Order: sequence, then C-alpha cells, then structure tokens
Amino acid sequence: MPFAFAVFVLILFRTAGADMPGYEIVAQRLATPIHLDGKLESAWLSGGKADNFIQREPGYPAPATQKSEVYVLYDEDALYFGYMLYDTAPDSVKGQIQRRDNDANSDFIDLYLDTFHDQRSGYWFTVTAAGVQAEGTFFSESNLSASWDAVWESAVAITDSGWSCELRIPFQIMRHGGPREDGWGVAFARKLYRINEAGFWPPVDPEIGWKASNIGVLKGLQNIAPSAHIEILPHAVGRWDAPAGEDFRSENEWENLGLTVKYVPSAALSIDAAYQPDFAQVDVDDEVINLSDYPVFLEEKRPFFLESKEYFEETPYRLIYTRRVADPDYGGRVNVQEGRFKLSALAGKNRLAYRDENFDSREILQDATAGRTTLNIGQRNRVGLTWTYLNQSGYQAGAAGLDARFRWRERDRLHVWFGAVDRSGKPVQHWYRVAEVRDEQPVEARAAYLRDYGPVQMDLAIAYRGKDYDVNDLGWGDFSNAFRQSFWIGDNYFLNGTFLRNIGFDINGLRSALQDNTKAEGTVSAGFFATTRSNWDFGAGTEHGDDFRRRYVGPSGGEYRDNFGSFNFEYYKYFWHWLWFYSDNTKPYRYSLEARYRYFRDGKAVGLDPQFTLRPRSNVETNLRMNWTQVQDARDFNDERTDFRIWIWKTTWSPTLKLSFRGTFQWVEKDFYESEQGRLYTNLLMSYNWNPGSWVYLVYDETYRDVEPIDVSMPGDRTLRAKLTYFFTVP
Repeated sequence: MPFAFAVFVLILFRTAGADMPGYEIVAQRLATPIHLDGKLESAWLSGGKADNFIQREPGYPAPATQKSEVYVLYDEDALYFGYMLYDTAPDSVKGQIQRRDNDANSDFIDLYLDTFHDQRSGYWFTVTAAGVQAEGTFFSESNLSASWDAVWESAVAITDSGWSCELRIPFQIMRHGGPREDGWGVAFARKLYRINEAGFWPPVDPEIGWKASNIGVLKGLQNIAPSAHIEILPHAVGRWDAPAGEDFRSENEWENLGLTVKYVPSAALSIDAAYQPDFAQVDVDDEVINLSDYPVFLEEKRPFFLESKEYFEETPYRLIYTRRVADPDYGGRVNVQEGRFKLSALAGKNRLAYRDENFDSREILQDATAGRTTLNIGQRNRVGLTWTYLNQSGYQAGAAGLDARFRWRERDRLHVWFGAVDRSGKPVQHWYRVAEVRDEQPVEARAAYLRDYGPVQMDLAIAYRGKDYDVNDLGWGDFSNAFRQSFWIGDNYFLNGTFLRNIGFDINGLRSALQDNTKAEGTVSAGFFATTRSNWDFGAGTEHGDDFRRRYVGPSGGEYRDNFGSFNFEYYKYFWHWLWFYSDNTKPYRYSLEARYRYFRDGKAVGLDPQFTLRPRSNVETNLRMNWTQVQDARDFNDERTDFRIWIWKTTWSPTLKLSFRGTFQWVEKDFYESEQGRLYTNLLMSYNWNPGSWVYLVYDETYRDVEPIDVSMPGDRTLRAKLTYFFTVP
C-alpha cells in the first residue's frame, strides 16, 4: 500500500499540461518603428504569422468561415500584434461605440498571453471593430477576470476586405518571466457578431472550453527591457451634498486630495502605496429583492481593490471581501511572482461606520491586513495560504486558510481546504448578533472532486463548518454550525444538423445539517438549457426539498447559535419551478423573460423578470427590466399578498471612445417589510478618458424620494461628485 500510494503521488505531481502541438509562432524584432493607425504596413509581413483559425462555435472543428491572420513583432519595450481580419461582407462588420471594457454587440479580437508560461495564469486583451479596448487576467487555467486595468495602445481600420487591428503591449505593464527559453504562452481569437461565430488559434473544443494548459507558444523574444518604472496617479475629488429639502453644501477639505504610487522594480515585483485614496465607486449597485435572512453579496467595483482581486477568489470560501474596507485613510499592497511562487498582500487603516444599540451613528478605526501566497507544484498542482487580520479598540480577529488543488488525467481535479479563525474581545459593530466572542469549533474544512469534461461533468463535495467559525469581519461567509454534502452533474452537448446549436443539463443536490449532523435538510434540482441556430436561449428547471429555516432572535435567547446569532428552527417543505428565454442577441433589440413559482414559508411566491434592450444607434443602448415577486400567505408577512417590484432603467450614450454618459433609475415600488411607500434611486454618470489612464468623472446620486404619489418637486438626499485623475510613469 505505501508503494502504491507513492506511485500515485509521483504520477499526480508529474502530470503536466502540454502546449498545443504545431501551434508555435516566432516573434521578429522590429527593424523600423511602426505607426499604429490600424492599417497593416509591409513591415508586418516580416513578423511571425498565425492563421488557420478553427471554430469553437457554432461548427467545431470546422475552419473559421472568414480568414484571419495575426503577425507578431517586438522591440526592446513592447510587443506588437497585427490582425488582418478578412470578411466577405465588409459592410456587415459590427462595432458598437461604448465605454471602455465592453465588447458587447461587436466584432472583436482577443489576445491571450501567459507571460510566465506556467499554463495557469496570464493576461488577455480585447479590441472591438469600433476600437473599444478591454483587458484583464486569467487564472486557475480557465477563469477570466476583467478587474485588471492597464495603459496600452491599439488602432483599428475598416477596409474593403474586412477590418484590421494593431496592438502595442508594453512589457512594463505585465509581470513576466523575461525572455524564457521555453517561450511565453499565446493564443488568439476572433468573434463574428452577426453570425455568433468564435474562431480560435489554437483550437478550442467547446466540450472542454478554453484552458491555459492548451495554449500556443510565442518564441523569439530576446534582449527586452527590464520593467522597472514608477506609476503615479494623483487625484482630486469634489463633493457637494444636499439633504432632503436643503440646498447643496460643500464637503471639500484637504482629504479630497490623494495619491496612489506603484513602484515596479522588476517584472516580478510591484509595490503600491495609497494616501487619502478615493475608494468611492463610480458604478451603482443594482437593487435586488432579498427574501432570505442573510445579506446580499455585492461585487467590488472600486479600482484600487480590483488588481489581484481574482487571486483571492481562487479559494472555495472568501476570507477577503474588500467591500468591508469602506473608508481607508491610507493603504499599501505588494505583489510578487517569481518562478512557481506568488504572493499578494495588502494593509490599511480603515474607518468603519456603524450604528449602535440606540441606532446612533458611530465610527471606529481599524487596522486591516490580508494576503495570499501560492506555490505551483508541477504543471497542474498548487498549494496556497490565505490570511486576514483585523485590529480595533477592544477587538481582534484573525483568519487563515490552507488550500490545495491537484489535477490528473487532464479532466480530474481534487480541491482541499482547511480554515480557522482566532478572535478575542467584543466587536461593538456586531452587537445585534454577538453577545460575546466564543471559540467552540472555530474551523472549517472542505474537499471536492471535480471532473471538467467527458461524457458527464461533475462536482462532489463535503464540507464542515464549526459553530464559531466567523470570517465576516474582513471576509464573506454564510452561516456556520453546518455539515454539508453536495453533488452536481451536468454537461453541454454541441449538435450538428439540428435547429439546436447546443443543449445541456444539470442535476444537483444538497444535504445540510448542524455540525452534529442533526436537523438535516435536503434539496434536489434539475434543469436544462439550450441555444438555437437563430441564437435564442431558453431553459427550465425544478427543485424539491425541505428547509430548516434558521429564525434569528438576536445575540442570545435561541436554542442554537451560529456566526449570525442565536436562532430557533422552523421547518418547511417546498418546491420551486422556473423557466426562461432570451431572444436573438445579434439583433438591435433583445427581450427576455424569467418566471418562477415556489412554496415559501408555508405560503407561495411567484415572480416574473421581463427585460428589454434596444440599440437604436451604434453608440446608444437602453435597457429596461422589472423584477416582480409576490408573496402569498407566508409567515412574517403581514398581508395575505405582498408585492415587491423593482424597475431598473439604464441608458448609455458614447459620443466618442473617450466620452460616455450613463443614466440609471431604480424604482422600488414597496420598501420591503417597512411601508407602502416607494423609493427612487437615481445615478447619472459622465466619464471622460482625457489622457491614457487619466479620467474625469461627474456623478449625481439621488438616494431617496417618496414616489407615492410621485412628486418631483420634493427631491430627496442628493450628492454631486467630481473626480479628476492623472496617470503618468517615471521614467
């Protein structure tokens, strides 16, 4: 047995992904400078060339219906990519002028670079036929994130034979391994919007999906410049507030001036420091109908926290939820990647606003630290450590988690996680759910087996979370005091010769109990989804089970307790049915509908989510959607029928690639549980990219207004904000 186990471990750790055979491109060094105007000059013809794109959809593994060629050049400071994108119907090339980081409703090209050639992580770049740029990172082989932002150049041109695109990617914006002997990983893609076709080099099997382990090779890089430089981003923020019925007054002091500096001494290391950072987000959060007993998770939208965000999301549970850091005075961050080792850590001084037992506003200072480090083992395996620490007057909280990922036989994965917390003192901000900090089983563990592809994909997991395991000071976690087992099986089948492009299914189940395995509940659900050749999407599903609802009664007084307080159980049987469809997304308009019906707390709940999108011009888009839920005869609702309706109307207009306007109006017809009055939330945004990496923002928010009856002459709380940033590098 020991010998067999040793052989298994040896095979596991030596299993390696392989670059796609035959997909290698050699970059040629530039002899003369290239002027980026979107038109490929004769100098491009000396570069390495990639062609023979293969469809991922709709007709894998057929050649792409339109010819594409990519040329690669470089000089000491940057990589250059030239795309020649032929089209037999050049007048049909589609490009929507819109805000940066959007490629919707457009033909576009993608570029993927694995700069350490670890077949796990790297960078991606997108340019649409209208010239809109987007960029981000990929991690854990196949996960994509749009959180990373950088300054690079591109230009497009519409030609008689299609369109063309030129990119200049400076080496200094990327962490990389230098001119490696085994090269860098590289891949190219092209999307034809009007026929919903995606072509790739190297090919991508739709049954497997895009993976960094099946990537091409970029060779030929020599004598490239070191990445040492300093990025400086000063900003100035103006703010004017007008409480309900009052005039605007200034809130501008010296703290409205701030500075962020990034020092990059080498391609493998970056150090950030921020003083008086402006962490106010520009984008508004959508209102949601939340009928659960737990808070709603909100995505991070603030620029400072977006870098390396995806790195902290590799773990099955989030120890780091940066929305907890609401108002920092200063902060710092370090990112390191050297060989198989990677580290990202951040620290700062945070001002936390909360309400005490009398609902009076309070503020407390916190020292917050968080970090993650990983070590790659072989080509497919990795171990990691994540930690957080919070210190405030009278309270300290630390958390740490160990995770490991193993892959073998290409399709099989094993994920293991163990976490623990250590807390002391009394968190005054949690008075409503914590009477005193306890440490009874403050640990959690999880193991999962996953199969990525094959006849059936699957995910089998078992997890334990102790009674006093709580990471919600700096992280995000659902209820503790739980023992869970779950399964998921499903697949997506791509078809030929039918009106369906693909059809898929999923079946999943969950069993959850207290940590001592009592009060067990279980659910099983099944659903299907499909896409037609005419680009319509539709699906349906059902779920059945029972529910031990945790009814919270405060920090004490309940028979049981978890990290959200003490509680008693209520038992319910329930079912849930749903169906949905989306119309053709290649048209200038699109509509959709989602419908649901379920048992809810001994009553019923029905809901509809209709949505309509219209693009009357290439630079204008308007979207109207409504979320309606009606609860009937359910516990904790005073009326026999209670309606919740949220209307969200968003309109964007981009006169140029640099200037964009957006209006968001959210009308909540009933202020959930509180009154019959409605609320109107207004957010108006202007953004102007006046210089590479430099922005001007104007934001108007109206946070509350009674709308029953609607009286526009009585505005609610209003805020006007202005922000100016200027980005430059030294040298």
